[in-house]
Amino acid sequence: MSYYNEIIAEIEKLIQEKKESEALLKINVELSMPYIPNDIEIQLINLKKEVHSAINLKTEKSQSIDPKYLFELLSSSDKEQQIIATNFLSKINLREYLKEIKEILNLTELENPIKTLIIYNLKLQELNQDFEFIFNQEKIIINPSKVEFEKDFEFINEIDKLIYDSVENENPGIAHDAKFLNINYYLNNFPIFKRENANEKAAALILLSIEMLEGAKQISYVKKWFNYNEEVCQEILMELKRNV
Repeated sequence: MSYYNEIIAEIEKLIQEKKESEALLKINVELSMPYIPNDIEIQLINLKKEVHSAINLKTEKSQSIDPKYLFELLSSSDKEQQIIATNFLSKINLREYLKEIKEILNLTELENPIKTLIIYNLKLQELNQDFEFIFNQEKIIINPSKVEFEKDFEFINEIDKLIYDSVENENPGIAHDAKFLNINYYLNNFPIFKRENANEKAAALILLSIEMLEGAKQISYVKKWFNYNEEVCQEILMELKRNV
């Protein structure tokens, strides 16, 4: 049996034994290697999907969500595991796990979107106390009850509407990507996200989506749909490329 076949067999055994975290770690290690045969890469990606489905199913079917398991997922190195965990945070009483939450919010390796979703869940449960939040290697103090998520979401929807009204009919794929980048930009930039320059942000998101799919366009390209400040749009576009 070749090295790669042994690895695949090992991962399949871990999945059968319901050791999803170990299987996922092994998959991610192999996928990070500089060279993997194409057929092995496809098998690893399919096994990764299988593991994520198993984790999701296990969490959904559980009569009582195991908080320890959720915090293990949040502390893992796999972003998809972390996202799965955030989907179930609302089902546990977060007040009982403040120590664990504070530790997770201070993990420098945990990406900002996951931390933002944790803060959002704390807001939903009306946690009125300060939490330390590591953002771009800096400590920020946040009280979830004072975060105006509703106003943020209204602003994001305003940008989504600009994207929809302009490019949706002409190219739904670009519109879809631009809207995805919109929410991702917010999650990445919370808590310093500002509700300003909606037109410029919408234009920059559309331009970046077009660039990723078709190639770069002139900064004025989106003006056939709506008006915006080109200089501000250019600054936002450069920021998007750095942070999304």
